[in-house]
Amino acid sequence: MRSTSSRYGAGARLFHWLTAVLVLIAYVLSSGDGYSLYSASADGLRRIHEALGVLVFSVVVLRLIWRLIDGAPAKQQRMSQLMTLIAQLVHLALYAFLIALPTTAVLGTWLEGIPVTLPGVDIAPQITKAHGLGHLIMEIHTTLGNAILWLAGVHTAAALFHYFYLRDEVLQSMITDA
Repeated sequence: MRSTSSRYGAGARLFHWLTAVLVLIAYVLSSGDGYSLYSASADGLRRIHEALGVLVFSVVVLRLIWRLIDGAPAKQQRMSQLMTLIAQLVHLALYAFLIALPTTAVLGTWLEGIPVTLPGVDIAPQITKAHGLGHLIMEIHTTLGNAILWLAGVHTAAALFHYFYLRDEVLQSMITDA
């Protein structure tokens, strides 16, 4: 379960890939503008999308706790200082997006006066309605949703660059035990 000196452990890999899959599914289910999910015909999709958002947030919190318990492999790949800095900034940005996406979704939804809908339960707005601000925050949520996919694409491209061009162990450290 724990990371070794050169590989991420099963726990870190599980959180990594579970986050990636959940974000991708939530994105696919959110097709269209932010308000298309609020039509009566999209009620089921909205509930699944919002449940996935809550699940992503929960997985990210658990992932951060796990990272405190089981850090990155002690023996990192040798990279230039610039490459290391860029990798750290991309990871930080991904975590920021993973926290900001569900936060903006809940805040924007409640400011619109709409409950957060999860399977079997609706959570009524806990703040005063402010339609203009809610609309703006939902637009930010949509933009963040698009941006996280672009950033994840850069992250994936970098992993493939390490594998195919640099021929180092960066990608394998997140895929395999050995």
